[in-house]
Amino acid sequence: VSTEAGIIHYHDVRNAPSSPAKTKPIWTLQAHDEAVSSFDVNQVIPGFLVTGSTDKEVKLWNVQASGPSMVVSRNLGVGKVFSTTFAPDAEVGFRLAVAGSKGDVQIWDTSTNAAVRRIFADRVAPAKGEVTERLIGIENDDSESDSGEELEDGQSADEDDEMEE
Repeated sequence: VSTEAGIIHYHDVRNAPSSPAKTKPIWTLQAHDEAVSSFDVNQVIPGFLVTGSTDKEVKLWNVQASGPSMVVSRNLGVGKVFSTTFAPDAEVGFRLAVAGSKGDVQIWDTSTNAAVRRIFADRVAPAKGEVTERLIGIENDDSESDSGEELEDGQSADEDDEMEE
């Protein structure tokens, strides 16, 4: 559970008491200085958690039995972070999509970060050569034109428009 105060409360529903009033978190984390607006638990890599906040930061966490520890924090330039989602497939499980108030989406290959590789070394294929951190940007398409796009029949959208005239 995340809060407007930037706190994450971790509960194990398998051990939930009969009365909600008796519910206690397993651990509590002051993850951000502002509201935690998004978080995701990686379904492919055990113990890998991401949080996003209105403080514009994305933080990666290593969750162990003793509790979470921060691996890395980044401002990815999307504004206030509203969405953080790990890729669901094992082949790209370290990829993270982040979106925010600027209307931008960034795809971060977190496996290119040295701290992530060090913490999750047993889950990352060995790198060949020098590895540099990379963001995979998504171009903002402000145009309403379909110019240059190819239709299913192999014609371009421009050719199709000409045929209708």
